[in-house]
Amino acid sequence: MNNPTRWRTPVLTQVILILMEYINLEPRFYSSEVVALALASYLSGLSSWRTCLPHSTLLYYLRRLSCVRYVVPISGFYAVDETKIMVIRGQYYYVWIVRDVKTGAIPFFMVTSSRSGLHVLVVLTKNVEKEAEKVLKTRIDKVVYIHDGATVYNAFTWLNVEHKRVNERDYAEQGFRSLKHRISSMDFHFPWNTNRFTLTRWLSVFFLAYNALYAPVYLLDKGVIINVNISNE
Repeated sequence: MNNPTRWRTPVLTQVILILMEYINLEPRFYSSEVVALALASYLSGLSSWRTCLPHSTLLYYLRRLSCVRYVVPISGFYAVDETKIMVIRGQYYYVWIVRDVKTGAIPFFMVTSSRSGLHVLVVLTKNVEKEAEKVLKTRIDKVVYIHDGATVYNAFTWLNVEHKRVNERDYAEQGFRSLKHRISSMDFHFPWNTNRFTLTRWLSVFFLAYNALYAPVYLLDKGVIINVNISNE
């Protein structure tokens, strides 16, 4: 049985090669295959200092991937949750994700320095359905959020948004399990000079890879769908 927290490097390498073609990323001093393998190895858990690329070169191509624009299929039935991400010296940020319970995709995430009902409002104002409906030609008539018992989610009631409280964390936890497995090799924290912007950029690439592996991903402007879906293998 496939472990959903562990990404297979050969599959991810092929996905990254497609993404590199999409953004017209043509390496000057390395082959595309070498760059894709290094990025896939890094996203799968290898230290950035131990890939087949120099550290700074790897991070350069990672930044390029963070610019990829895409949409994923959504049903309107979402799980929302948040977890802490540590930085050296004890600083931490909250990472919020919205995961579609039916498609498995993560259409939205954000990084905040605190946690409050105001951030729930930010989740709602992103309106991920609008672009998905326009691009994927789907119609979403009803939106429901499910969440745990954290008090911040009382904001759904205040805002008159349909929601359900559940005791289980499995609905959103798969996305976090993959993330926590990745950062376990980093001693569960990011470097001392990490800020919200650099963390958001890193997570943009991570969740791009996550979506490309677990759900169809529609690359905007290119008109290409990547559909690997290893969760069904």
